[in-house]
Amino acid sequence: MNEAKKQWILKYMSDPIHKGEFIDITAEPFVNAYVDKFKPEIVEWYAYGAPKVPEINKLLAELYKEGKVWRYRHYCEIYRDGYPRWFYVYNL
Repeated sequence: MNEAKKQWILKYMSDPIHKGEFIDITAEPFVNAYVDKFKPEIVEWYAYGAPKVPEINKLLAELYKEGKVWRYRHYCEIYRDGYPRWFYVYNL
């Protein structure tokens, strides 16, 4: 199932509709689309922003280790509001 999820992520990233869209654990359109598609067991919902879905982080890291995506570290200025202090942003 993880391979199917990773393939879905790669397809999502390569879709021209999502060109220029950030792909990371805080990207609301991406995370919500993933939740709608796969209905993961662990989803932490917040009053605003993207829900926290731990498996997304693992899948993105696996894609990076496999050399299928690249990433850069992003410092989050609003980390006190429930966001992480930093996270990776991924791209093809």
